[in-house]
Amino acid sequence: MKEFIEWSDALSVGVKEIDDQHKRLIEMLNELNNAIHGGWGKEARKDVIDRLIEYTRVHFATEESVMTLSGYPDTEAHKKQHENLIVVVKDYVKKYEQDPNASNYDLLFYAASYDLLFFLRRWLIEHIIKNDKALGNYLVKTGPKTGGEKKSWFSRLFRV
Repeated sequence: MKEFIEWSDALSVGVKEIDDQHKRLIEMLNELNNAIHGGWGKEARKDVIDRLIEYTRVHFATEESVMTLSGYPDTEAHKKQHENLIVVVKDYVKKYEQDPNASNYDLLFYAASYDLLFFLRRWLIEHIIKNDKALGNYLVKTGPKTGGEKKSWFSRLFRV
């Protein structure tokens, strides 16, 4: 079966650590797709969504830390996009979680999961191509050097 989203070099930002995290986000969106189409129960689908939200927060924190360390000029605008996504996703989940009296809760949660899945696919691909590629280009161009040896911005995260 073909994946809902497939990784391609067109999505690469040129920074291994960011690409690896993007690949993991894509895997998680594919898992959500499998959960929806596989008829997983609402709790199982919600578990996938919760893990996806948490991993997204970790990814955003990683990118934002590297942007700050590197002096990336579009840091604030990039962070704002991250913040906006978190708000939208929370609203998707909250909308269908907080109506326990809905007689068609399972159907609503299924529809919300499906809407969220398509929204996230579009958002992630657009964000990678427009914003993360610009960040990747900047990081590759300005990568830190220590003692004449080129290091990764990510290696600096763990020393700070």
